[in-house]
Amino acid sequence: MTSLALSQTVISSDVVGSSGERRRQSHLDSAHNTVLDLAFSAAKAAGQPLVSAFRRVDGDSATMVISAEVSRSWILADFVLREIAIALADVNRVAGEQYQLRLRMAVDFGEVVLNPPHVQGDAVVRAARLRDAPALREAMSGSPEARLGVIISDRFYREVVVHGERGLDAGEFQAAEVKVKTFSERGWVRLPAVAAQPLPSAPAPTGKSTSDGPAIHAEVFNKFEERVYAPHGVFGVVRDRRG
Repeated sequence: MTSLALSQTVISSDVVGSSGERRRQSHLDSAHNTVLDLAFSAAKAAGQPLVSAFRRVDGDSATMVISAEVSRSWILADFVLREIAIALADVNRVAGEQYQLRLRMAVDFGEVVLNPPHVQGDAVVRAARLRDAPALREAMSGSPEARLGVIISDRFYREVVVHGERGLDAGEFQAAEVKVKTFSERGWVRLPAVAAQPLPSAPAPTGKSTSDGPAIHAEVFNKFEERVYAPHGVFGVVRDRRG
């Protein structure tokens, strides 16, 4: 029986550079799942109603669907940009150089039909296409120190990010024209903890430069989250890149 469509937030993630030696592939796939476990557990420990959140993992990629009752600004600012980043740091801290996990993540929202193990809807397709955007791939390729690359739909940017809730700063996202298969739409890219650089597929920032430097403008399974995790503190360091 097919469920009725409901408004949901969709997150699509994929491991960067997962091809290669089988032991490394297996480690990265497992580390990806561990990062998601830790982030969901931390979110629930913070009191967010994610017990019914849906997650489907397909090898080195994952699709997550979260009810509209959870604030979309919280999902992006606290779950993706904070908890995912913290979990990535935790997992990579104990991994060797060749086993460092890097993730591309896309976020969108819309009407979704959830009928486990299946999930359908335009937002699911858009999130997958945005995740595979050449601009996001190139941004991460050009910033090998970046462990997380995030892209959001234009609708998410206009309806959520520009309002500045949960500390979201629209100026930290860069516009990129996304063309993947038959999909063509504007997306907005951010590499957390990496100073903004012009994207190859986006126009350069118009901010005025100063003498001090540039302006800073597989297997498939379904999981319903239940465990609790209390994350420890993590300090971030941002390097100032000046010309």
